[in-house]
Amino acid sequence: MSQESGERKSVAWPQFLIARRELLARYDEALAHAKGQAVATHHGIVGEAAVREWFARFLPKRYGVTSGFIKSQDPRSSMTSHFDVIIYEQLEAPILWTESNKDKSEQGLSRVIPAEYVRAIIEVKSALNRKSMKDAINKLEELRPLMKGANKIGEPYPKYLPINTVLSMLFFELRAADAGDSGVLNLVRDFQTIRTFYGPIVLRGEGLHPDYTGKFNKLRANDPMGPIWSEKGMLEGYAHSESTQFGTDQILASVMWGDVNFSDFAFDLLALLNGTFRPNFASSFHGLDFANVKSSKATKSQETISSTDQAEDAEGGSR
Repeated sequence: MSQESGERKSVAWPQFLIARRELLARYDEALAHAKGQAVATHHGIVGEAAVREWFARFLPKRYGVTSGFIKSQDPRSSMTSHFDVIIYEQLEAPILWTESNKDKSEQGLSRVIPAEYVRAIIEVKSALNRKSMKDAINKLEELRPLMKGANKIGEPYPKYLPINTVLSMLFFELRAADAGDSGVLNLVRDFQTIRTFYGPIVLRGEGLHPDYTGKFNKLRANDPMGPIWSEKGMLEGYAHSESTQFGTDQILASVMWGDVNFSDFAFDLLALLNGTFRPNFASSFHGLDFANVKSSKATKSQETISSTDQAEDAEGGSR
């Protein structure tokens, strides 16, 4: 490596690899512990807590990170069920009340956040498979009553999630036994919401490079497209579903693996929170490895794709 290329290498990017490894190490330790329990739920709780703690360290202090519940000002509505990760406007939001949780860390306290101050909701699951994907989708679907309208500017009693609220999912691992189920990609493709949907993200793929993270995208094509699928299924470097028609568009879902995907996710989420996200552009050079630049978006199949659903999301909604 030349001195010039060494100087250009991001000093932040390797730290995201370290943070990701720490998340997986805590998950694996808890998973080993859970194998001796009659009801193996401990690893899920530890995994959620680790994700919250990492977000709290990474995000600017204007954003709070908690598990808990969301409450609308609509007197006819009830409080939501519990969500794994809620990111909210910490400097402005009142905390309606706080409940203790099995996770004893500060981020493990369950808080009740007014809907109008919520900026992102992230469901955290252990292993990616069709059931866990359905569970994550069903959980986010519970938010539909809070997304059926938009708060008017100056509304004294806002009752909906902000129009730019981000919905996402994070899975810790994809096992080889589940990688061949194309129905998982179809579930991502068919999930529709009128708020921004980003991801999902998978921290580890069995048999892949230990630094690789998987990132799912919803894509829009001009014409119908068949799937790109191999024997490795979702554990191939790139795979996408068959497209399906939605309105006048062809929609498909893809998954790509790479060592910058975790830092990509972090800075994309921050850009979405800050309102600066630009589809198909890096959200920050801090998250890139300039010593080994690889375009995670440059695949032959994607040359036919006109835009991503995230482009639609950045303008106020997803397809």
